[in-house]
Parts: sequence; structure tokens; C-alpha cells
Amino acid sequence: MSAGKILVVDDEPQIRRVMRVILAGENYEVMEARSGEAALLRFREFLPDLVLLDLNMPGMSGLETCRSIRDTSDVPIIVLTIRREEEEKVEALD
Repeated sequence: MSAGKILVVDDEPQIRRVMRVILAGENYEVMEARSGEAALLRFREFLPDLVLLDLNMPGMSGLETCRSIRDTSDVPIIVLTIRREEEEKVEALD
């Protein structure tokens, strides 16, 4: 039995792979997306219990992706970022 469903959104394949291995090892069902656009499609199909979302992605940003998910769902979103700008981090929390 699955511990829950997690959508991992990151443009870096190595990050997605590490997250999948760790989470699957804890019995989570994991779906991956490498862009904001792909994340929105997978979100509707997969209906995750949690989203792990990188802010810094080409194309649709993580912040835009977060807002789009928030427009239709209150699923928990954990934002992953290497950015140092406090303003962007705070904006993601709003």
C-alpha cells in the first residue's frame, strides 16, 4: 500500500531521480515533471497528495506553476530553490 502520492517538479533530471529513489524507498508513489507545463498536466492526471516544486525552471516558472495549482487546489506544495533572493521566496509563500 502506498504512503501517498507525490509530484516532483524539477528541470534537473538528477534531482528528480534522487527524489524518486528516496520517496519510493519510503513507499510513496512518485510522478515526475520537468517543466511547469508538464506539472500542470500531471497534476490533473495524478492528483497528488503533495507537490515538491522547484522555483527556477525554464518556460513556466515554479512560481507560475504554484499559482496555477493554487487556483484549483489546496494540496500542500513544498518549494525547492537554490535562489538567494528573499523576495522570491516570500512571494512563493503567499
